[in-house]
Amino acid sequence: MLDYLDGLCAALLARNGTEIRRLLRHPLARALPRRVREEGYAIARAGPESLRAPVQTLHFYHQTLHLLGARPTAAAVGRSDLAPASPGRAMDGAQIEMPLRAVGG
Repeated sequence: MLDYLDGLCAALLARNGTEIRRLLRHPLARALPRRVREEGYAIARAGPESLRAPVQTLHFYHQTLHLLGARPTAAAVGRSDLAPASPGRAMDGAQIEMPLRAVGG
């Protein structure tokens, strides 16, 4: 289920209407809350130039991840430059990369 949600979040963030519709026709989509499915279809209809963010889907993904006690996949961690560690847990040696900007002076 987490892999499915990860793929759905990626398609929504990329605003890939074809992939979003394909994933929402998948049998696992029946397990999604109505608000998540509706958001997916709305983003697919809006097209790639839309600025709508998949807030409901990302929230559901985070809740599911937390409830299952799982860690995000490597692909999900790679999307964020600042992947937070779980409270009370080290990041298992992962290094946080932060972009540096030159200050004019």
